[in-house]
Amino acid sequence: MPLVDILSADRFSTYLLWANNDVALGERLYSYNVQLSADFYSSLHMLEITLRNKCDLALENAFGATWFDDPSVLKDPYQRRCVQEARALLLREGKAATHGQMIAELNFGFWSSLFGRSSSHLWGTLRPIFSISGLQRATIAQKLRELRRLRNRIAHYEPILAQPLTALHTATLDLTSWMAVEAAAWITTHSAIAYPATPIIIMDPTSGQSVFDLALIGHLPV
Repeated sequence: MPLVDILSADRFSTYLLWANNDVALGERLYSYNVQLSADFYSSLHMLEITLRNKCDLALENAFGATWFDDPSVLKDPYQRRCVQEARALLLREGKAATHGQMIAELNFGFWSSLFGRSSSHLWGTLRPIFSISGLQRATIAQKLRELRRLRNRIAHYEPILAQPLTALHTATLDLTSWMAVEAAAWITTHSAIAYPATPIIIMDPTSGQSVFDLALIGHLPV
């Protein structure tokens, strides 16, 4: 059965458009998208774990082990809802909803939100987890927003080839290294993809449509 029939014409159409209706090239682009997604997933995995553990330690030291139940710490309704949903899920699964289980259950969106404008009162507590000087809260918030969007695309098996992948990979490494150089080293060691220095998807000057840059054909799986 052709890959297009397995994926559905609608899902495959994006790759076919990028491949200028070359079905074989479209299939290679799809496979490359899967490879890149898998590589990014492992990098984002390490970033998220590092972020949540560093944030938890800083907040626990400042506000106690039950910081996530303190309305003066979590002022954003979204954050409080995340805590409620995490606890309810753990209890439905017959788990005790211990501190460690709660920290692991809270999602990337929750941890990213700690650096949003509505949580600016926490910046003084969280700033020390980053080793780089001259850092602004908005910088962290923006990078985490972009990476969360990428993570969501990957989680829903959506195309990521048109994203600024090299810049996003650099942002992942930067954020992680600012918190723990060992964690960033793990990402570098376990990254199996050579990210192109130039965009993968470019605009065709003739047709004006987005197409794959054939100069990068060597990056695609055979």
